Amino acid sequence: MTLAIHWRLDPAADRQRSEPGLQPPLPDFIRDRRAANRNRFDYYVQVAEAAAQTAFDGLFIRHRIQSDESRIIAAVVARAVPRLHIIPEFPASVGSAVYAAKQATTFQRGTQGRLGWAIAPDADHIGRERESDPLGDEELSERLDEFLTVARGVHEQRPFSFKGRYFEVQNGGFEAPLTRFAFPRVYLQGEDDEALALSARHADVHLFRPATAAELADSVARLGELAAAEGRRVAAGLIQPLLTRGDAGQAADDASGQTLPPGALVGSYDQAAEQLARHADAGIAEFVLSAAPGLEEAYRTGQEVLPRLRALTARARKAA
Repeated sequence: MTLAIHWRLDPAADRQRSEPGLQPPLPDFIRDRRAANRNRFDYYVQVAEAAAQTAFDGLFIRHRIQSDESRIIAAVVARAVPRLHIIPEFPASVGSAVYAAKQATTFQRGTQGRLGWAIAPDADHIGRERESDPLGDEELSERLDEFLTVARGVHEQRPFSFKGRYFEVQNGGFEAPLTRFAFPRVYLQGEDDEALALSARHADVHLFRPATAAELADSVARLGELAAAEGRRVAAGLIQPLLTRGDAGQAADDASGQTLPPGALVGSYDQAAEQLARHADAGIAEFVLSAAPGLEEAYRTGQEVLPRLRALTARARKAA
């Protein structure tokens, strides 16, 4: 099994980076030569370049209600950094499935097929109200099911017709050249049976939260059973925040001075690589890694953890 490893860009993090008005002032004796026309998107490109230079496979762009739109960031980054796969996260609880599919196929044409779709997990009710989302909690899964059915349907079939509770299409479907690239790989997430069942029907990759290798193995097995019942195969992925340093003591010291996300992996480069390799042995095929600050930690993780991880998984494949 070949691993795919992505770096996670959080548009809400590191707000002082290239954000007009938020950059720290320089001392009086230093002339400020920072370009006035540089903005937040230059920082996003820097993070993407760091991921590309250190051999990450892709850039996962988190959805944040009060930050820049992830799909716009993706379009800017994809043209600036031509090697990476770009996976913006966005909510599918609002908007047109047909128009989203049109945007996706246009993106694929412009980037030679490097787009992925990561559907954002359900926001709480207050968060959805801020996005003018009228759906209740019980309706989200049903609408997402229809959204993905219609989006993939108009891309892959012509004529395509569908009538559901939220979407209706009559004799639709795209023509060439919009069909010349594959539909984006779909990334879904969630831990309960409903989320796994939805992935079994629609996802290419299902992303899990941090857990032990044994817990992940059980979840991966359950996902596989549900996907097989649908006549499909769905890869398992893991969203894993981390804090790594040259030795475990330094990592622990640095971790004590900040608030880390739940389940963050804290340890030396070797320890982090070994833990991730155990997750790979449990069936995880894709990793979405993150740390703060995003730019510096992309370099650190890419230069120190990724080579160790890939060496361990290569040896495991040979032994098998």
